Amino acid sequence: MRDSLLPNGPEHLNTHLNEKHYKCLKCGKRFGRQFSLSCHLKTHDGIRDFKCSKCDRTFLTASELKVHYLRKHSEPNERCYECIFCAKTFATGAEMERHMRSHLREKPFSCNLCDNSYSENCDLKIHLSRVHGI
Repeated sequence: MRDSLLPNGPEHLNTHLNEKHYKCLKCGKRFGRQFSLSCHLKTHDGIRDFKCSKCDRTFLTASELKVHYLRKHSEPNERCYECIFCAKTFATGAEMERHMRSHLREKPFSCNLCDNSYSENCDLKIHLSRVHGI
């Protein structure tokens, strides 16, 4: 496939294929995009260039700062995503989707070793660690 046919270049395709060609030389962690590796490298150096104007928090990227601001310092009417069940507002679509699972009682994260299911991926990871030692 030619790179010109990919809307965001070949690195974007790596995210869908879960291919991680970029390796951190400091810790060995791998990434699918050069930008992700560049952000990761800043964590080793303690570089956080984006500072919140309302508090002392700093962030690696402008997008992390924007989400923080919307979550912590914005008025509810400034948030872009609203739950259709309770009208609670959220800074990101992912946050709203996670919230919606509580209304819908969805548990899409299933353990492949037993019958347990969870609404959050982090809860599945905790289960795998505590119950199955993985």
